[in-house]
Amino acid sequence: MSQSLELRTEALQVIVAPAEGGRITSVISLDSGLEFLLQPHRPFWPLQPARHNIFLQGACAGIEECLPTVSACNLNGEQIPDHGDFWQMPWEILSVPTKTTLSLCAEGFSRPLRFRKDISLHDSSLSIAYCIKNIGEQATDFLYATHPLLAIDSDSWIVLPQEVSNLTLHSSLHDRLGAPGENVRWPAANPYSQRLDHLAHSIEKTADMLYTGRLNHGWCGLYRTLHRQGLVMRFDTSKLPYIGLWICQGGWPENENTPKQYAFAPEPTTAPCGSLRQAREKDLATPLMPGESFRFTIEFHLSRAGITREEFIRFASKHPTASTAPLISQQSGEL
Repeated sequence: MSQSLELRTEALQVIVAPAEGGRITSVISLDSGLEFLLQPHRPFWPLQPARHNIFLQGACAGIEECLPTVSACNLNGEQIPDHGDFWQMPWEILSVPTKTTLSLCAEGFSRPLRFRKDISLHDSSLSIAYCIKNIGEQATDFLYATHPLLAIDSDSWIVLPQEVSNLTLHSSLHDRLGAPGENVRWPAANPYSQRLDHLAHSIEKTADMLYTGRLNHGWCGLYRTLHRQGLVMRFDTSKLPYIGLWICQGGWPENENTPKQYAFAPEPTTAPCGSLRQAREKDLATPLMPGESFRFTIEFHLSRAGITREEFIRFASKHPTASTAPLISQQSGEL
């Protein structure tokens, strides 16, 4: 077993596993006892970081990071690994953690990127301040998406800003929602289909990946009716303009002998693309010159327990955008 570190306030408990890709393994409301993150089906198995590793070899649970790609891709003969470098490698603890703070860092192997995150708790909120720095001697680029796999119940609801009425389909098991690249209406794909925002452990096994357009309001929520409590993510859309929606109700993994996933992953991202190669083709890859840094913050806010879905929607939509920071920095001492 890898060492885990606990952060805690009176309202919130967070567990972090530096050796498991710096993964946040648990977010628990101490008000209700509710665990918000999907838990793994098997114990942690250390991996030797490699370009050929696939995400299914990891925990497939908790909050992980996808950098410098999401899907595996090949760029000029160079293989960029599935879900990137950082989920499969141990992270260094940069300073003595306190009861509510922890700083971690790792260096990638497919791109000369140093990735730091500073985790802090405030009451019932979790804040993660990120910094991606080019430590190479040449310009490079990347695609980033956070990868929080949230647990769902038989009656959970996804909440998005009102500006979202259409999504772009990236993939859908058996093409049930259409072909990749097609537009899908939100929250009902068509007048006769089940609502996409209602997660109910459907008998029909589904797995869908969709992207919003460029957002003005950087937030997304999940309300769990059985527990009458929810979680809101918020982020700065000047840094992460889009959000990917992975909605999985038993349709992945497709291997019959592998336990099926029931989860929702809201994935704030630098580009609505499945891979760095696709981001390059659409001129949406984020460039970094030598010594430059890209900073952003993602926050997770727990609602109080015992509220209705309507109360949760009001709670989610009132949250301001996450903390802002300079988009690109030349400072060299932050990592």
